[in-house]
Amino acid sequence: MRLTNILQGDYSKITVYYQIKLPLELEHMIPANDSVRLLSAFVEGMDLSDLYTTYDRIRKNQASPRQMLKIMIY
Repeated sequence: MRLTNILQGDYSKITVYYQIKLPLELEHMIPANDSVRLLSAFVEGMDLSDLYTTYDRIRKNQASPRQMLKIMIY
């Protein structure tokens, strides 16, 4: 099956500037002793079953409640 519906256009055809590609792996950019790693480990250890039952209508392609909690706390 061939995908014919392109959701994002190729903007490099119109201009000489190319689209910026963000790095998919940011793990190597964050130092090992950064406070965000401590926060992430703390939130990963929490029981968030009540939070997940509250927000069970979130679509699969959006951020999880755990990720949003990490962002809000940080």
